[in-house]
Amino acid sequence: MGRPNRTPPSSTESNRCAPGRGPTLRPRTNSLRTLLALLTAAQFLVMFSAANINIVLPEIGEAMNLSPVQLSWVVSAYVLAVAALLLPAGVVMGTIGRRRLLLTGLAVMGGASLLAGLADGTGTLITARALQGAGAALVEPAVLCLLLTLFPESLRSRALGSVGAAAALGGGAGVLAGGLVTEAVGWRGIFFVTASLPLLLALACLRGVPASGERGGSLSRHDLKAVVLMPGGLLLLAFGMTEAGRSGGTPAALVPLGTGALLLAMFAAAERRGNRPLLPLRRLTSGIVGFANLGTAVMGMVVTGMFFFLSLYQQQILGDGPRAAALCQIPLSVAGALGCTLTPRIVRRTGPRTALELGLVLLAVGLLWLGRAPGEGTFVQEALAPSLLIGAGMGISFVRLTHMATAGIPSEDSGRASGLVTTARMTGGVFGLALLTGLAASTTSGADPLTSEVRALHEGYRATFSVLGLIVFATALLFLGVFSRSGRGPKSPGSGPGEPNGTAEGPALHRARAR
Repeated sequence: MGRPNRTPPSSTESNRCAPGRGPTLRPRTNSLRTLLALLTAAQFLVMFSAANINIVLPEIGEAMNLSPVQLSWVVSAYVLAVAALLLPAGVVMGTIGRRRLLLTGLAVMGGASLLAGLADGTGTLITARALQGAGAALVEPAVLCLLLTLFPESLRSRALGSVGAAAALGGGAGVLAGGLVTEAVGWRGIFFVTASLPLLLALACLRGVPASGERGGSLSRHDLKAVVLMPGGLLLLAFGMTEAGRSGGTPAALVPLGTGALLLAMFAAAERRGNRPLLPLRRLTSGIVGFANLGTAVMGMVVTGMFFFLSLYQQQILGDGPRAAALCQIPLSVAGALGCTLTPRIVRRTGPRTALELGLVLLAVGLLWLGRAPGEGTFVQEALAPSLLIGAGMGISFVRLTHMATAGIPSEDSGRASGLVTTARMTGGVFGLALLTGLAASTTSGADPLTSEVRALHEGYRATFSVLGLIVFATALLFLGVFSRSGRGPKSPGSGPGEPNGTAEGPALHRARAR
């Protein structure tokens, strides 16, 4: 997919997972090791299934004769399902329990992957991808909640670090496996590989994940409204934006856009009236936290769109095979990991505001550079250097934005703040990809009629990279203005607006590394 550089699991209802709530009995040390291995494997699997679609996209498009707009829904269906269902999954978890939610998510992921491998048409494939995303949205909050409730405070940081590392490894392994398996047996092979893994893991979880603390009950009317209104509104908005990019302001675009906006407005109104809102919007969207979530949505747009079009550029323009394309993306992933790792050091040397601006500028320069690539050489000649800048910029920016979006939030809202960060990123990815595919399609169709099909496609891809670069540059200017208007510099190199003193990069770093 436009590789969802996603975070390790985000809690949607922190108070539902708060240690000490309910009859939770902590396992012994040996059981904790087994549990950590299972939860780490679950997070690895989520990222593996999210990332392995990247390299497969050109093969799917050629086999099913899909246009870039149609092909984008293979990615958007997954991302949209995660964005729409991650927060409602936290509500459901309070009703059916952590282990049941985890097992249900793994079963859905396995069945959906098998369906995708057997798909004989576009509709079936897109439906299967949406179900894959739904399964991932169920697994992620269950993993975090199990970590928070069953691991003592002294071991929790190490456990979260293990899960974060597994997420990073899963993303890289997914890209590499996607290239190797696709070149060896075709695009369906990677879905069959993915189908077997969650089912085997579910069997292991039946024995290794304790069922203590499971709670019964039913959903309240407010919970039911949230579960229906938010996913429905996001789905209709994404569909309307895709249609708008393809056909302009026609009724096919305007009707779903208007209906989706209405459903989300109803969701926001219900949240304001509710005693236990799914999202305390006033706390989580004001001040620097609100700007950080906006920046996170922009990053979601960049990551999803960049990886989607980078894979097409490598295979359709440069002529790389799936294996070569996967191998060429490894330096980008390494640069991203280094950016995450070095961010605390950069913050100590330059301050948090400068660190964020540095990350955004590196990312913008890399994208604009890629937008000027002639498409006549090899990946090493044309795209290696800009991809390194893109990876480093993404790593630094994700760590800083995630920290800004969660720092200073009251403890009772910390889980929901993390959930909003993930939802903002996924939502930005869906809507951004819808707009970018429309831009690429219109640029390609408007190319000189005497231009070859490959050159016309390249013009469309270059336009998307350039627009993404300009959007990131505009975001850097936005934050520069926000920091200037705040009128108060950080008290130390590790603090800044909306942040406590010190770097406190731990959880934020782990969340960003999962991307």
